[in-house]
Amino acid sequence: MLGIAGRIAAGIVVLALLCTAVLAVRGAMQERRERAEQAWRDTRECMLACAEGPNSLARTAALRQCSGTARSAAELLLELPEHSSRQMELRAALDELVSAIESGNERRLASAIERSSSAGSALGWRMVHTR
Repeated sequence: MLGIAGRIAAGIVVLALLCTAVLAVRGAMQERRERAEQAWRDTRECMLACAEGPNSLARTAALRQCSGTARSAAELLLELPEHSSRQMELRAALDELVSAIESGNERRLASAIERSSSAGSALGWRMVHTR
């Protein structure tokens, strides 16, 4: 009888440990999703601010910063556990955005901004208006 009670107790401990591990993994994945979404928001906000400004050295520096932000967002997307077609589309759109910034082609840049905005929206990500 004592042997059975010990096995039941051990089983309960194992289940508790598994539940704890599952919750920890879920929390980590949620944090990664939130970081990726925030990086996308930061990229979009940066690009919209640059698009409104006149061509200048300051705008060029800001575009370089936006390029780095877009690269970070694309890398964070790869850290997500699932790789859906929508996530891959957003990653491709962010890569295109980086290329468009580096090319300096305004038409291509406008198209890339629109594409990355649409791809993020397709994932259910929305801009948070802070102003």
